[in-house]
Amino acid sequence: MTIENSLRSAEGQQLISNIASAFGIDQQKAAAAVQLLTDELNARIQRAMLSRGGVADVVSLVTAPAAQRALTHPDALTTSGVAADGDDILDVLIGSKHVSRGIAARTARLTGLDPITVQKMLPVVANLLVGELQRQSGPAIAKIAGSLPGFGGAGGSPLPLPGDIFPPRGSNTRSAPDDMPSSGQASGAPRGPIDAGNPLPLPGDTIPGVGRRNRYRVPEPDQDDNPYSRLPDIIRRGGERVPGPDGGSLESVIRSILGNLLGSNSGVVGTMIKLFLVRWIVSLVRRVLAGAISRR
Repeated sequence: MTIENSLRSAEGQQLISNIASAFGIDQQKAAAAVQLLTDELNARIQRAMLSRGGVADVVSLVTAPAAQRALTHPDALTTSGVAADGDDILDVLIGSKHVSRGIAARTARLTGLDPITVQKMLPVVANLLVGELQRQSGPAIAKIAGSLPGFGGAGGSPLPLPGDIFPPRGSNTRSAPDDMPSSGQASGAPRGPIDAGNPLPLPGDTIPGVGRRNRYRVPEPDQDDNPYSRLPDIIRRGGERVPGPDGGSLESVIRSILGNLLGSNSGVVGTMIKLFLVRWIVSLVRRVLAGAISRR
């Protein structure tokens, strides 16, 4: 089911009703605003995924453990936690508060809502969109991750889905040091994988402390609640391939999964053409309207 169809479903209409109640606005205007904001964010995600680094950025959002919080807790829509998570999503997809305010202002003009209200709605809608992407793409991404060397278990089982219960923090889930056999294990037995640590930044990465904040969250050293924390880096490095008849490069397979959910799976070239045409048509319409207004 695409995101567009999700909004039209009974669950989607209930989400819109929850947003209208949370912000004290008319439900019809809330529906129009959610549709416009979703379209804007949808286009931003598609544009981000034109590059391998952009796919990695989107995956870091879609696999975040708390991505579905706004979906599953409608009473939390106006809380500071949801707003902060939404701002992080906007920072990755848009990167400029000025541009975000422009999106909110355009939506406010088209719906008759207060611009301040729409500004507050934007991070909430971003949360809901990413949460829905996680809910629908989770099984496929888990299957892909389970097929990659170093990710799947011994039997090839996929990783737990986001939201599943993971080993408690601080639990001893790592293998024994490389120079010591595990308890009860013969010294000649195979040892577990060695954690090589975080790689150096690749060209194009945003280095923490330089410029705006890092484009995706880096998990803390003791954070054991996200089994996908290494997946964005693997995508960013490139070279991994997903086995099977529907496989291919890891980047392309994940782009295809998310593209289908976003309602556009035209590949890199097709998406570039589509985004260029949409921007050109919108620019043309604005010039025509501006000329008509100036002649009055």
